[in-house]
Order: sequence, then structure tokens, then C-alpha cells
Amino acid sequence: MNSKRDIFVAVLAAAAGLAAGSGLLAASAHAAETEHSAHVDKDAARDLFNTYSCSACHSLSDAEAAGSVGPSLDNPSLTRNYIIGRVTNGQGAMPSFGGQLSEDEIAMLADYIVEVNHEDHAE
Repeated sequence: MNSKRDIFVAVLAAAAGLAAGSGLLAASAHAAETEHSAHVDKDAARDLFNTYSCSACHSLSDAEAAGSVGPSLDNPSLTRNYIIGRVTNGQGAMPSFGGQLSEDEIAMLADYIVEVNHEDHAE
């Protein structure tokens, strides 16, 4: 009987550890989500946005883009991780740019879009 109790206690402890760990994972995921470079070279990012024809499909005020095929990127709800995933992997009509842009370029685009969306909303 002691062995069943010991197994139960071990399983319960493991479950508690997993629950605590998932809280830490959620906290670190949130930290990574909000983390972006302190300074985005907006001119370079805007040039990249236009060079890869993002403006052909998407609207983004800062880039003077008025595309209407894809969703507007003038959206403060867009997150860095969401943008990185969508640009890297594509989805639906959005092609993947993972093989065309480096991870740094994709991160720069994501940081740029997030930053320009929060400039007007920071006050």
C-alpha cells in the first residue's frame, strides 16, 4: 500500500511541478513577445517592407502602403511573434518569405510594424 501512496505522491508532485513550470513558460513567452530591439532603423525596415512588396498587399501608414489584398498592418493588436510566424511561414494567400529573408530581416520587419503601431498609442 505504501508503494501506491508513494506513486500517487510522486505523480502529484510532478503535476504540481509541471503546473509551476508552465507558469514560468508563459511568463517567459510573454517576455519574449514584448521584447524587441530598443531602436528599430525605421528607414531600413521601411525600405525592406517596400523592396519585398509588402505594400502591394498590405496597408501600413508609416510606409505609405495602401494594399488591400491582405489585412491592414495598422493594427496595434499585431504581435512580434505573430508577424514573425506569418512572414516566415506564410498562410492562406500570404506566401512564405522564410527562404527569401533572413531571420534578422524578418525580426526587423516585425519590430518595425509593432513599433509604428504603438507610437501613436503610447500616450
